[in-house]
Amino acid sequence: MEKASTDLAAPGRRRARRRPADITADLLAAAAVEFAAHGFDGASTRRIAERADAHQPQINYHFASKEQLWQATVTRLFELLAAEPVAPGPAPAADDLEAVLAATLRRFLHFSARHPELNRIINLEATSPSPRLTWLVGTHLRPLHDAVHQVWGEIRAGGSGADLPADEVWELITTYGALRFANEPMLSLLGITSGTSAADVDAHADRLVALLLPALARR
Repeated sequence: MEKASTDLAAPGRRRARRRPADITADLLAAAAVEFAAHGFDGASTRRIAERADAHQPQINYHFASKEQLWQATVTRLFELLAAEPVAPGPAPAADDLEAVLAATLRRFLHFSARHPELNRIINLEATSPSPRLTWLVGTHLRPLHDAVHQVWGEIRAGGSGADLPADEVWELITTYGALRFANEPMLSLLGITSGTSAADVDAHADRLVALLLPALARR
């Protein structure tokens, strides 16, 4: 089983009596690791319970079905993404769309480095149509995709940004940007070091910003 992110549940960690809310949080953290490693069909609720130091019936108590557990797990990861802290230092001016987009990309990449489970789950679902994929796109991905479209359209209308359509910008952010961390096991076998330290992630973000926003990168 893949190694969990630092704030995800780890097996064998015994706890004192927990509140129901804490058990739910631990189950969702464990489920993120399990679904990312094995996909929906291959995920085991028994392994999820073990990783969360819980009993399997507690999953049935907190979640009506495996499908509901999967949806709650994905939603939790997107909530963590939304809560990702901004980089230290002065915030970009709201009307400087290039700087705002660059700051958003950096937050996304730092999150992706610490939580590769989200992009692994997305990739596993993206390979074939399913009700889960429809829910994932409609509930979480479509709003983000549309936001990138809007911002990129405004940047291009202002005469800045790389000569790329918004859809390719989305692909660069989610593939070149985030998959570097989600695909770390494969990259390591190829001798490619993804690097998840703050400095490594910042350097990767600099490269992505230079591709998309060359004028900003030259400032």
